[in-house]
Amino acid sequence: MKKILRATGRAKALVEQQGGLLTAIGSATRILCNEGWPGIRKRLSSPVQPVAAPLAGHAWNRPADEDDFAFELPFAHTSPRDGRRACAIVHAFYPELCPDVRRYLENVPGQLDVYISTTSEEKRDEILKVFSGYAKGSIEVRVFENRGRDIAPKLVGFRDVYARYDIALSLHTKKSPHAGAALENWREYLYEHLLGSPEIVASIFDLLARDRVGMVFPQHFFFLRNILGWGANFATCRALLARMNIAIDENVMLECPSGSMFWCRTDALTKLLDLDLQFKDFDDEAGQIDGTLAHAIERAFLYVVEAGGYRWAKVALRERYPLPDTLIPIGSPEDVELEMHRVYRPLLAPGSPHT
Repeated sequence: MKKILRATGRAKALVEQQGGLLTAIGSATRILCNEGWPGIRKRLSSPVQPVAAPLAGHAWNRPADEDDFAFELPFAHTSPRDGRRACAIVHAFYPELCPDVRRYLENVPGQLDVYISTTSEEKRDEILKVFSGYAKGSIEVRVFENRGRDIAPKLVGFRDVYARYDIALSLHTKKSPHAGAALENWREYLYEHLLGSPEIVASIFDLLARDRVGMVFPQHFFFLRNILGWGANFATCRALLARMNIAIDENVMLECPSGSMFWCRTDALTKLLDLDLQFKDFDDEAGQIDGTLAHAIERAFLYVVEAGGYRWAKVALRERYPLPDTLIPIGSPEDVELEMHRVYRPLLAPGSPHT
């Protein structure tokens, strides 16, 4: 009986730590798919570390599915690309996926310099072979230690790059091996939304040409919608944002580019880049699926964007997203501003302490 009571107590604590019952169920499903019942038993027998107080006010701190809107891609009308310089910052832990990455990058209209990070000289050589003959711009591959997933390479390893460009693409060779079959299409879903055709990219560039639109990212992969939460990341995210003079509390609405892939204006990330983070600030790689600094930064991006004076926008392909009533078609340039209030929901309350 004592073992049952202890397990019940740990289960309750884990639910609170994950941010709610459905989030915990999603995590348990991933563990079950990847590790089987021994993985579940291990979690229930291990001590649960204390985290920030449970989130209050919003059960999920997320909008209801039917109220979560995105602009439909591609737009019916786009403008020719302007003269802003663009780059792609790609983390290629899995170089065998680079042929796909190159194929998608070819859909960007006009110039695109590409900066790729990886974790060994052997991988670097493989990547350079894949990108041999790339004609849209320059190619540079840098080798970094395997720390901080895709986040540390793009914010630390390529910090010097952003000032040279107006627009940047964040991409990586995501596999999500911990989730099994449930997320096997997530990477392709993100690639299609960011780079699926020249028309899709042109539509995103149109959004980024709008006054104060600083980041554009895909609507969440549908399987993730009911398990997207703060998890064990709220306290770390809040502390990180406080270093930038950005305040959030337990009632803040959670929104983020899940998967950390997006297009952005480079100066929308200024506050984050100015922290001068180092690789040593990031957790040692141990196959973590949550709770690291990299996971916290993924959830911090949009608060940084807003604190820099920018808005953000989500986009979706009708054939890839099962809630068609939440997709807003754009038939003319004027439609974006008319409908922006439905897509962009400010996360930072007016008057929040940020500069």
